Amino acid sequence: MSEFITHFGIDWRLLLAQAVNFFLLLFLLKKFAYKPILAMLAKRRHEIEKGFELRREAEKTLKEADELRERTLQQARADSLAMVNEAEQAGKKRQEEIVAEGIKKGEALVHDAKRIILQEKAIMGEEVYATAHELVRKGLEKVLGKMPAGERDKQLIHDALAELKTI
Repeated sequence: MSEFITHFGIDWRLLLAQAVNFFLLLFLLKKFAYKPILAMLAKRRHEIEKGFELRREAEKTLKEADELRERTLQQARADSLAMVNEAEQAGKKRQEEIVAEGIKKGEALVHDAKRIILQEKAIMGEEVYATAHELVRKGLEKVLGKMPAGERDKQLIHDALAELKTI
């Protein structure tokens, strides 16, 4: 082996010094570079995991907010439909009230019209009776040639008018 070492030109003192230097450098790097880098990487990993956890929580919160929004929209739709139905019912009720009021007013108008018609009919009946009385009197005068006297005249006119009323 010593031939091997001399053949390649390896000096054991120099090799030992390099080994000491290597282990010293390894110790220093481990102490001042490797540990802080690992600590920084661990901290970064922790922050990334925390970020993922926050993202999951945010997604969960967003999903809950979407569900709440959807429930609220459904409730609002149901409430608006209930309000529309209530308004329709109130409208139908008001329509029925208006129709009933119109019917009452119409019946009152018809009743008043019937009363007025009856009054007019009575007035016309009196006028017709007076006119018929005069016509019957004139007709009897022409038929009989002279005016009948007193009671007979009244009786004939009354009978003729009674006959007219039955027609």
